[in-house]
Amino acid sequence: MKKLSLVVTIGILGLAAACQSATEVQPADLEGTWIASEARIVDIELPKESNFDLIELGYTAFFDSDGTGAFELRLISPEDEGQLVTGTLAIDGTDVVVTTDSTTSAGEVFVEDDQAALSITAGLTFDFKGDGTEKPAKLLLVMDRVRP
Repeated sequence: MKKLSLVVTIGILGLAAACQSATEVQPADLEGTWIASEARIVDIELPKESNFDLIELGYTAFFDSDGTGAFELRLISPEDEGQLVTGTLAIDGTDVVVTTDSTTSAGEVFVEDDQAALSITAGLTFDFKGDGTEKPAKLLLVMDRVRP
């Protein structure tokens, strides 16, 4: 299996909207350490054919935020040292813009109690076949807070 260079390629994991949410999310709502219970990268054009379940593949994803919009995302791989991405989240209601050193992406964020979901669907690409061809992608994560 090819090494997933997902985080470097797209900048950040996005999260699926699997929990209910208030209509207004603030950066402070994401303060703490979160672990992904679901993490997927999906081909926008062929979602049923190219849909990688990262958790099923043995990955672990941790999301840390200081509550100001700054974040650190650690993707730990069963095959290598993993990847680290840092950046900022700008949130307007439930709309989010994610900025890293390499990319700016957009999507939605939802938070309720100790669950959060982030769906990044704009500005992401991924090489699904490992042949050097990047295709439009979305990354979905559902997270549980493990530390405030």
